[in-house]
Amino acid sequence: MSAQTNDMKQHPNGKVLTFALREFEDRISRLDAMLQKEEVDIYLGHAPESLNYFTGFDPLGIYLYECVFFQTGAKEPSLLTHKAEKELTVFQCWISEVIIWTHGHDPVQVTIDKLRALGATAGKRVGLEMANWYLRADLYKALTVAFPEVEFVDVTQKIMRLRTIKSPTEIECMRKAAGFSDLALEAMAEILHPGISELDVLAAVQSKLALAGSEYPTLPFIIASGWRSGTFHAVPSSKIIEAGDPILFEFTGSWKRYNSNLCRTVVAGKASDRLLDLWKINYESFWRPFELIRPGASASDIDRLSREIRGDYADYIVARAGFGMGLSYPPTFAQFPDILVGDETILEPGMIFSLEPSISQFEGVTISYGYNILVTETGAEILHNAPKDLFEIPAWSAPWP
Repeated sequence: MSAQTNDMKQHPNGKVLTFALREFEDRISRLDAMLQKEEVDIYLGHAPESLNYFTGFDPLGIYLYECVFFQTGAKEPSLLTHKAEKELTVFQCWISEVIIWTHGHDPVQVTIDKLRALGATAGKRVGLEMANWYLRADLYKALTVAFPEVEFVDVTQKIMRLRTIKSPTEIECMRKAAGFSDLALEAMAEILHPGISELDVLAAVQSKLALAGSEYPTLPFIIASGWRSGTFHAVPSSKIIEAGDPILFEFTGSWKRYNSNLCRTVVAGKASDRLLDLWKINYESFWRPFELIRPGASASDIDRLSREIRGDYADYIVARAGFGMGLSYPPTFAQFPDILVGDETILEPGMIFSLEPSISQFEGVTISYGYNILVTETGAEILHNAPKDLFEIPAWSAPWP
């Protein structure tokens, strides 16, 4: 039976806002303060995360041209989207102005016209998210041609920083998403048996998550067994899982677009001594850095210690130790900050990130270990309930620990 709840029952008689109106108003207040500090007159955002965060808009058609406008000092942003998404804005968005374009019209020209109406004249500064996936080169070129005397400045990191400290409601969304990813691991542990394929595992995992109420994840799941675990990034295949295979997985729970990933390597049955030794080193490279996590610590120091512990396998450290997690859309849930040497971001209460060190592509396997972590007032809290010492899944279909 489905565990879902009917949180859409208010429509069509009213709004179905993801968060309370006061939370959206607080976000706009912080956006306005940031823009004033940076001396930016108008913000033009294209990342779906920004559209959602500032207006409540959660479209399926993120491939369609969409953007959010905000004039410094205003009370509300405005949204531009395609007519196919119009009805979504009726109940999702708290704002007053939604501008609609249709096929056969030029949304870039609509954007230019709106910027002119907001006062984008000579000497003004317009903030763009220049380092996001959705700001196309042709748009940027059109803007610079239309506004040769306007200064376009990059506010990508500033906008991402606004989303870094989670509100209590956002934290609850992340807790729920983390619970879904726990269920995914549980589903895999329950179904493992000789002769099962990676796609069979995927079917069990997706079924359990859908019935529990998890929404679509930002990234496809990773399930890679045996030699395929060494590829590091691999979607499930028809490969048969055999006894003793390492299984690299990444399962992501999603709730109201807040994604929480759980990335691990387990072994189907008994692990070889070599795999167990690698797992112990990687396990330590998670838990010792975890002890550093508290307000005032730096992201750089966490990654540095994790790398030192894995030092004998430095050539097989292919990625940062972690990254911020939260509100996300394709193509990635990796957010600010990077848990990486050189990122001197100071941790603050309310930050959530995935810490997931690995020894990767070594002798044909990858050993990974991770959790999502909330920075608290006094230290750190793991959002998942997945067993910390789970590595071997004995007898293939043993009960969930």
